[in-house]
Amino acid sequence: MKASRAVVVGWDGATFDIITPLLAAGRMPHLAALLARGVHARLRSTVPPVTPVAWTSFATGTSPGRHGIFDALTLDPASHAVRFVSAAMRRVAPVWSVLSARGRPAGAVNVPVTWPPDAVDGFVVPGMFTPSDAENFVHPPELQAAIEARFGPAMCRDSPAMDPDPARYLENLLAGVTARCDLTLWLMERRPLDYFCSVFMESDRVQHFFWAYRDPTHPLHARLGQAIEAVYERLDAALGRIVAACPPDAAVALVSDHGAGPLRRAIFLNRWLMDQGLLVLSGELAALAGRPPSALRRAAAAVAKAVLPASVVAARRKGRSRAHARINNLFSAIVDWERSACVSEGIAGGIFFNPRVVGPGDREALTRRLKEGLAAIVDPETGQHPFMAVHAREELYTGDAVADAPDVVTLCGPGYQVLVPHEIALYGQGAPTGLFAPHKWSGRHEQHGVFALAGPGVVAGAELSGADMPDVTPTLLYALGEAVPENMDGRVLTAAFTPETLAARPLATAAAAAAAAATAGAGTDSEATARIADELSDLGYM
Repeated sequence: MKASRAVVVGWDGATFDIITPLLAAGRMPHLAALLARGVHARLRSTVPPVTPVAWTSFATGTSPGRHGIFDALTLDPASHAVRFVSAAMRRVAPVWSVLSARGRPAGAVNVPVTWPPDAVDGFVVPGMFTPSDAENFVHPPELQAAIEARFGPAMCRDSPAMDPDPARYLENLLAGVTARCDLTLWLMERRPLDYFCSVFMESDRVQHFFWAYRDPTHPLHARLGQAIEAVYERLDAALGRIVAACPPDAAVALVSDHGAGPLRRAIFLNRWLMDQGLLVLSGELAALAGRPPSALRRAAAAVAKAVLPASVVAARRKGRSRAHARINNLFSAIVDWERSACVSEGIAGGIFFNPRVVGPGDREALTRRLKEGLAAIVDPETGQHPFMAVHAREELYTGDAVADAPDVVTLCGPGYQVLVPHEIALYGQGAPTGLFAPHKWSGRHEQHGVFALAGPGVVAGAELSGADMPDVTPTLLYALGEAVPENMDGRVLTAAFTPETLAARPLATAAAAAAAAATAGAGTDSEATARIADELSDLGYM
């Protein structure tokens, strides 16, 4: 048996740590029904477990060393410019392009790092890391006009913007789930596709900003202590509507790119590099400290956006975008590149070696020094080690893109996250005088997300083990009766299928699909970087 089509629902950052108690309490009936008739697994994310890295591994069925996305931000070794990633940097074709080339219409909605969109027989509505003022960013362009005419311009965007009032922000997130579901159902009815994926970001947003409210001692616990659970329940309702719209012979999957957990402390990795003499600044670190907009100013900006002419709002946004691009590169601008051996950039705490100072013969010794030194750090306040693992990139990745990865990849222990240089300016907390600092988020990413699959030929009610993010797409291709491209690192999760299905349809591979040529310069120029920063700021990410 094989499925006639695959429908994938993405819940960014969803975790069984939240889901399991809700299932036990009967608060997620639609997910419970899906799990009862299919398989599920704790899904191991990428290293690092960061949104653009993990969703790109999902889309391509490959590891970061092959697809080339290693963080949300990357440091150009030649110009030292800090840039956001985009689909133009992706080296492997996504599954919707693979299937489209095989004559099977496919589409993706709101999947992060899908701008610029792939030209497929179907549609692509890009998600997170799409410039906020990009025009004609949906494929095909007429679909963007149709979506905006029916749902408004905001529905071609990632998720509801941040609100300074946490109660209103929660209301926005709940409404965002419903609106995303409405769009998803409309698209499914408008043109049924053989492969369709729609990602909901609200689960990730609510966990980043409301995790602390779960603590009974939090002053707003009584009002907002169930904020995360409320969003999950709304997501469950949306899942029920989507599953009901699927034909009986469809494969239905639920995927999250990583898990979530509490965030208690930030560690300023670059401070440690400076203390070790590995990073030298030519300017004062205090120059990074900025003054973020107050709650009143943010509220006023939201009102202005609603009442001012579009041309005025666009001009204000353009100026703010330029400011964000400048902030992203403030730290790089004060690094003494003639004397610094390495620097940390990106939200995952990657460390880049400076080729002006570190020659090929120096790499091994520097890597060993970093591993030993970072592993020895102890937080004097908690007695814990903030870093649970430090890897040379060659230990983690294989593939043609390994040279684009940070030279050393760090993984923080539970409750910790690396403080990114630009966050100092944007959060206005002052330049840290020591290694540790507070963070504006109270929730962080964890290594294990969620995978569930139901449909023809799928085992009922089973839990799988050893599932990795790149395995999802090969497994979905098998469910559709399609061969898996040879360049995919992931494997078909054969335990998900009945013995009869596996006997009737042996696993098959096919030649790798070529990655489509990206729009020239898309996602790499400073203007695009500024616009993406502006969009992430509106969402509360910057």
